[in-house]
Amino acid sequence: MPDFKLHPEYKHLKNQRKLLSYIAAFLVKGAIPHAFLFTGIKGVGKQSAAQLFSMVCNCAEVASQVSIIRKSSYQAAFREEITGPCGQCRSCRKILKGIHPDVILTIPTGSFIKIGQIRTLCRKLALKPYESKFRFAILSEADSMNPEAGNALLKMLEEPPDRTILILTAEQASDLLPTVVSRCLHIRLNPIPEKDLAVLLKEAHGMDNGEATAIARISGGSFSKAVSLHKQDWINRRDRLIREFESLSSKPTGMAISLAEKLSGKKELLPDCLDIFMTWLRDLLVYRYSPGIIIYRDLKDKIQREHGKLNAETLIARIEAVQEALKRIESNANVRLTLEIMILQMTGT
Repeated sequence: MPDFKLHPEYKHLKNQRKLLSYIAAFLVKGAIPHAFLFTGIKGVGKQSAAQLFSMVCNCAEVASQVSIIRKSSYQAAFREEITGPCGQCRSCRKILKGIHPDVILTIPTGSFIKIGQIRTLCRKLALKPYESKFRFAILSEADSMNPEAGNALLKMLEEPPDRTILILTAEQASDLLPTVVSRCLHIRLNPIPEKDLAVLLKEAHGMDNGEATAIARISGGSFSKAVSLHKQDWINRRDRLIREFESLSSKPTGMAISLAEKLSGKKELLPDCLDIFMTWLRDLLVYRYSPGIIIYRDLKDKIQREHGKLNAETLIARIEAVQEALKRIESNANVRLTLEIMILQMTGT
């Protein structure tokens, strides 16, 4: 696999070995498929991977490396010599700034990519690339295309424009029309391993070891989710919520229910808040049986102190109460009333 020297913007892709190997092989062979589908969990770096691909294919320094390798009799062995985009040439700088005329990004308008957007893209791609050897059209969240947009895209895939590479991103290939998927080379991006994600967070965002490890643990391999949690000061919010949650049973009913008022005022954070409650209860439950698989490992000492205060039946009942609240909120039930019912169940009143 090539030892790509990635620009800091794309450091989170260093573990995507399959992707980087494919890029190197395509460049050396001089034959790049006209359409790709990058899939993976939300936040793993699919759009970044598409932009990196466009940088590598149009980088002046990489072009020089490829030219030398192609003259060798041992092309496969010398793929290792492709070191990734320089980040300094004219093309690289434009792509990093998001102003390259031959790297066209299409994102959903509202909840969907609509047929009008695909038609506009088709008109742009009917023209020759402005200044690059390869033009890239990136459809981010292509699984949000409505059926009409998907069918319009299919026509373009059947008759791909010259010197144009189309990259679709989606969480699952099954969310796209099978006829669209069949015309793309599918590359699955893997979640970032927990230890590697923690290192990235320390390097890129200056987190201390404790915060980086805790956030990496609950981010499920998603770099953007981890960064978002850091920006939201998630660790301190989690710790405050757990303290409030643990004090419910010792408060009068009226004061306990005040937590419902506080939570209902933060609707955008509510699913995460309830997930914090559920994970905390889950850790208290599993600690007595398998301490090694708790999620909030940075709170191990607190979990060790607290886990014996409630029996397993009570913990399971509380977990079910949180799950039911989440389900009701997702079904557009009254948020305040749902939270009050959940808290009353927690306090046993």
